Amino acid sequence: MADYSRILQNLEFINISTDTFTIFEWKPPKSYKSYILDLNVVKQNPISNIFFHLFKGNMKIVHIRLKNLIYTAGSNNDVQFQLLEALIEQVSVVFNEIYDIESYIKYDNFSTAMFSSFKDEIDNIINNFNALNSVMDLKVPCMVCNTILPVIVKRSFIDNAESYPVPLVYNHKGHAILCFIDKNYDIRGVELVNVTG
Repeated sequence: MADYSRILQNLEFINISTDTFTIFEWKPPKSYKSYILDLNVVKQNPISNIFFHLFKGNMKIVHIRLKNLIYTAGSNNDVQFQLLEALIEQVSVVFNEIYDIESYIKYDNFSTAMFSSFKDEIDNIINNFNALNSVMDLKVPCMVCNTILPVIVKRSFIDNAESYPVPLVYNHKGHAILCFIDKNYDIRGVELVNVTG
């Protein structure tokens, strides 16, 4: 099994926002970078309950709108999107267990400083990510590279699927493969697919 805690050391930021302001932001120690422009792009997407992926040069950004909050995570390109999604899912669960955020937002009169201690929760999630058992590391054959690729798949993606096998597209070095994963996390087929955009 991969050490996901080490992979997550490649994170650039985690942000929890409303449409109008940031409630909480985590950055690695000694990071002074600002991601305001990226967050403005994320906030323009009004769709809820769907993960969106952005490539930004040497950075990947994942975001999802859940109720009144937008959860965003950014990392370097070494972190797979499914791992970032699983991280956001866990951050969302823990954040909502600790804070009654809907009440705060409703009254719109609170200081975001009250959430600063959530940094410790983020550090705990990252450091203990393997123990959460929220992702699987699958070995997928790539017919283009003639190699076996480690593809990270979040358990919620497979466990909550409406039918099987579940299709998953994996972009790799300028090409993409379509993997079919059954409910036992076995690979049932792999196809080369064309990508456009």
